[in-house]
Amino acid sequence: ERMGGPRGERPGPRRGMGPRREEPRLIPVHPRYWVFGVAHLCFGLLLGWVLADRERAELQVAAARRAADEAQTRVLQGQMNPHVLFNAISGLTELVREDPAAAEAALVNLSELLRALLVHGSRMRAPLGDERRLVERHLTLERLRLGRRLRERWDWPEALDGLEVPPLMIQPLVENALKHGVSVAVGGGSLDVRVAREAGRLHVRVANTGPAPPGEGPEEGPGMGLRNLRERLGLLGAPAEALRLRREGDWTVAELVLEVEA
Repeated sequence: ERMGGPRGERPGPRRGMGPRREEPRLIPVHPRYWVFGVAHLCFGLLLGWVLADRERAELQVAAARRAADEAQTRVLQGQMNPHVLFNAISGLTELVREDPAAAEAALVNLSELLRALLVHGSRMRAPLGDERRLVERHLTLERLRLGRRLRERWDWPEALDGLEVPPLMIQPLVENALKHGVSVAVGGGSLDVRVAREAGRLHVRVANTGPAPPGEGPEEGPGMGLRNLRERLGLLGAPAEALRLRREGDWTVAELVLEVEA
């Protein structure tokens, strides 16, 4: 009666209440596992810091090496300026005695050549068209000196003039062909310049008639110009076979392969 129901009858569950849910039990973790976890975390952070620091050091070394190579390349390019001018002036000394009017025109062209050398040789990469104009100025001087003794043939498409290449790469080949081949031959000689692009590479072929170049063998670069060119190619990471000098019958052939950028 006090319970609100017949005597002996147990009260049932209240309406609206479901069965009681048991609280999830937390599995106890041994302190040793906590120590291992913290140790692994610290080791991972330390390893990441070491690897990142090593990568930073490698990047700094690579940047320093690139800067050193670039500085040495600029030094080598700077050496080409007086070398080219020396050869041009020495070739004009005989012209002053034989033809003063032609010598005067040559001096004007010489000043333009100097200006082109200073601008062109101060860059790490330059349009191929600038190299063409530099070679043409050099040949203008040589035509005044050699006259009909110099016979030229060109195959240099103007469509390639926009390609970016290291400067002073073709001019030394032309200068070497004239100095050691055409100019020393009794009746002069022929100069053949060909430039083509194949599979992302620039193929340059400069050939000349005349005596064989000096040196112990055909692969020896005669004179400072080719030695300078070989050193600069090495700094650019080009393989040794990027520049080849060989003899083909009466012709001396220099072949150069360069990576180009549009």
